[in-house]
Amino acid sequence: RTPAFINVQLNLNKENNFFFLNSKIKKIDLVEDIFVLEFNKDHVNIKIKYLGKLEKMINQLKKENIILQLVNDEWIIKNL
Repeated sequence: RTPAFINVQLNLNKENNFFFLNSKIKKIDLVEDIFVLEFNKDHVNIKIKYLGKLEKMINQLKKENIILQLVNDEWIIKNL
């Protein structure tokens, strides 16, 4: 399988937590690594290295209740 990358943004607030997201993503078999690209008080941008197709990765995220939305060519985590 060929590795691929997806960049996602998580807007930080009291209802979600980057560390909670990190633990959920690490449960997914397709994920090979996670990189933090930017971290500030409002949001965190991460790059996820995964194996397989994008559709399969998005479905695996949904199984972990991580809902992505494509906004202005950027993936945003809407639900966590």
